[in-house]
Amino acid sequence: MFENIPVLLKVFDTASKALSGFSDWRSNSKGDVRALVEELKENSRYFWLIIEEGVPIEDIIDKLTIEEYDRLNKEGFNFNLLQKKEIDKYPSLHGTSLSSWQGKQTEQLVTNIYDKIKDLKTKYPLAKNSKKIQWKLRVKNAQTRILLLLRHAGR
Repeated sequence: MFENIPVLLKVFDTASKALSGFSDWRSNSKGDVRALVEELKENSRYFWLIIEEGVPIEDIIDKLTIEEYDRLNKEGFNFNLLQKKEIDKYPSLHGTSLSSWQGKQTEQLVTNIYDKIKDLKTKYPLAKNSKKIQWKLRVKNAQTRILLLLRHAGR
Protein backbone atom coordinates (compact mmCIF):
# COMPACT_ATOMS: atom_id res chain seq x y z
CA MET A 1 0.00 0.00 0.00
CA PHE A 2 0.96 3.61 -0.42
CA GLU A 3 2.29 5.42 2.56
CA ASN A 4 1.81 9.18 2.55
CA ILE A 5 -0.79 9.15 -0.22
CA PRO A 6 -2.77 12.41 -0.21
CA VAL A 7 -6.18 12.17 1.46
CA LEU A 8 -7.84 13.07 -1.83
CA LEU A 9 -6.53 9.86 -3.41
CA LYS A 10 -7.28 7.50 -0.50
CA VAL A 11 -10.37 6.37 -2.42
CA PHE A 12 -7.89 4.68 -4.81
CA ASP A 13 -5.27 3.54 -2.29
CA THR A 14 -5.34 -0.11 -3.35
CA ALA A 15 -5.18 -1.80 -6.72
CA SER A 16 -8.73 -3.13 -6.53
CA LYS A 17 -10.19 0.30 -5.74
CA ALA A 18 -8.22 2.02 -8.49
CA LEU A 19 -8.99 -0.63 -11.10
CA SER A 20 -12.66 -0.39 -10.23
CA GLY A 21 -12.44 3.39 -10.75
CA PHE A 22 -10.84 2.83 -14.15
CA SER A 23 -13.57 0.38 -15.11
CA ASP A 24 -16.23 2.95 -14.24
CA TRP A 25 -14.40 5.65 -16.19
CA ARG A 26 -13.92 3.35 -19.19
CA SER A 27 -17.60 2.35 -19.26
CA ASN A 28 -18.55 6.02 -19.48
CA SER A 29 -16.09 6.74 -22.30
CA LYS A 30 -16.06 6.19 -26.04
CA GLY A 31 -13.55 5.81 -28.84
CA ASP A 32 -10.10 7.27 -28.35
CA VAL A 33 -10.75 8.28 -24.74
CA ARG A 34 -11.81 4.73 -23.95
CA ALA A 35 -8.63 3.32 -25.53
CA LEU A 36 -6.43 5.71 -23.55
CA VAL A 37 -8.24 4.94 -20.29
CA GLU A 38 -7.68 1.24 -20.90
CA GLU A 39 -3.97 1.82 -21.49
CA LEU A 40 -3.69 3.88 -18.30
CA LYS A 41 -5.54 1.15 -16.41
CA GLU A 42 -3.11 -1.52 -17.61
CA ASN A 43 -0.07 0.59 -16.73
CA SER A 44 -1.57 1.30 -13.33
CA ARG A 45 -2.12 -2.43 -12.80
CA TYR A 46 1.59 -3.08 -13.41
CA PHE A 47 2.60 -0.26 -11.08
CA TRP A 48 0.39 -1.77 -8.36
CA LEU A 49 2.23 -5.07 -8.76
CA ILE A 50 5.47 -3.29 -7.92
CA ILE A 51 3.98 -1.21 -5.10
CA GLU A 52 1.71 -3.76 -3.41
CA GLU A 53 3.20 -7.12 -4.34
CA GLY A 54 6.89 -6.29 -4.53
CA VAL A 55 7.24 -7.51 -8.11
CA PRO A 56 10.66 -6.44 -9.42
CA ILE A 57 10.56 -3.59 -11.92
CA GLU A 58 12.49 -5.65 -14.47
CA ASP A 59 9.56 -8.08 -14.60
CA ILE A 60 7.10 -5.42 -15.76
CA ILE A 61 9.14 -2.74 -17.54
CA ASP A 62 8.52 -4.23 -21.00
CA LYS A 63 4.82 -4.63 -20.27
CA LEU A 64 4.23 -0.90 -19.75
CA THR A 65 2.53 0.49 -22.84
CA ILE A 66 2.57 3.87 -24.53
CA GLU A 67 1.14 3.00 -27.94
CA GLU A 68 -2.30 4.57 -27.53
CA TYR A 69 -0.84 7.76 -26.10
CA ASP A 70 1.73 7.99 -28.90
CA ARG A 71 -0.91 7.29 -31.56
CA LEU A 72 -3.27 9.93 -30.18
CA ASN A 73 -0.48 12.43 -29.69
CA LYS A 74 0.67 11.95 -33.29
CA GLU A 75 -2.90 12.49 -34.50
CA GLY A 76 -3.13 15.76 -32.56
CA PHE A 77 -5.68 14.45 -30.05
CA ASN A 78 -6.84 16.99 -27.47
CA PHE A 79 -6.11 15.28 -24.16
CA ASN A 80 -8.17 17.96 -22.41
CA LEU A 81 -11.19 16.02 -23.70
CA LEU A 82 -10.60 13.63 -20.80
CA GLN A 83 -11.69 16.49 -18.55
CA LYS A 84 -12.17 19.98 -19.93
CA LYS A 85 -11.79 21.87 -16.68
CA GLU A 86 -8.54 22.49 -14.88
CA ILE A 87 -7.43 20.27 -12.02
CA ASP A 88 -9.24 21.40 -8.88
CA LYS A 89 -7.44 23.04 -6.00
CA TYR A 90 -7.88 20.29 -3.45
CA PRO A 91 -6.88 21.32 0.09
CA SER A 92 -5.52 17.84 0.83
CA LEU A 93 -2.91 18.22 -1.91
CA HIS A 94 -1.34 21.23 -0.18
CA GLY A 95 2.21 20.39 0.84
CA THR A 96 2.35 17.21 -1.26
CA SER A 97 4.27 16.43 -4.43
CA LEU A 98 0.98 16.79 -6.33
CA SER A 99 0.19 20.33 -5.18
CA SER A 100 1.79 21.87 -8.27
CA TRP A 101 -0.82 20.16 -10.47
CA GLN A 102 -3.70 22.19 -9.11
CA GLY A 103 -5.06 24.62 -11.69
CA LYS A 104 -3.24 22.95 -14.59
CA GLN A 105 -4.81 21.49 -17.70
CA THR A 106 -5.57 17.78 -17.98
CA GLU A 107 -3.31 17.51 -21.01
CA GLN A 108 -0.30 18.62 -18.95
CA LEU A 109 -0.91 15.84 -16.43
CA VAL A 110 -1.43 13.18 -19.10
CA THR A 111 1.77 14.24 -20.87
CA ASN A 112 3.70 14.14 -17.61
CA ILE A 113 2.41 10.64 -16.80
CA TYR A 114 3.52 9.32 -20.15
CA ASP A 115 6.86 11.14 -19.90
CA LYS A 116 7.44 9.27 -16.62
CA ILE A 117 6.50 5.93 -18.17
CA LYS A 118 8.77 6.57 -21.17
CA ASP A 119 11.56 7.63 -18.84
CA LEU A 120 11.24 4.34 -16.92
CA LYS A 121 11.17 2.29 -20.13
CA THR A 122 14.26 4.07 -21.45
CA LYS A 123 16.42 4.48 -18.36
CA TYR A 124 15.71 1.37 -16.32
CA PRO A 125 17.29 -1.16 -18.72
CA LEU A 126 20.41 1.00 -18.99
CA ALA A 127 20.77 2.17 -15.40
CA LYS A 128 18.95 -0.43 -13.30
CA ASN A 129 21.94 -0.89 -11.01
CA SER A 130 22.44 2.83 -10.40
CA LYS A 131 22.52 3.75 -6.72
CA LYS A 132 21.55 7.32 -7.65
CA ILE A 133 18.07 6.44 -8.91
CA GLN A 134 15.26 5.34 -6.61
CA TRP A 135 13.27 3.24 -9.06
CA LYS A 136 10.41 2.33 -6.74
CA LEU A 137 9.94 5.99 -5.86
CA ARG A 138 9.73 6.81 -9.57
CA VAL A 139 7.06 4.15 -9.98
CA LYS A 140 5.11 5.58 -7.03
CA ASN A 141 5.38 9.09 -8.47
CA ALA A 142 3.98 7.94 -11.81
CA GLN A 143 1.23 6.00 -10.05
CA THR A 144 0.15 8.94 -7.86
CA ARG A 145 -0.16 11.07 -10.99
CA ILE A 146 -2.26 8.38 -12.64
CA LEU A 147 -4.48 8.30 -9.55
CA LEU A 148 -4.77 12.10 -9.61
CA LEU A 149 -5.87 11.87 -13.25
CA LEU A 150 -8.36 9.17 -12.33
CA ARG A 151 -9.76 11.39 -9.55
CA HIS A 152 -9.81 14.46 -11.79
CA ALA A 153 -11.12 13.04 -15.06
CA GLY A 154 -12.69 9.74 -14.16
CA ARG A 155 -15.47 11.03 -11.92
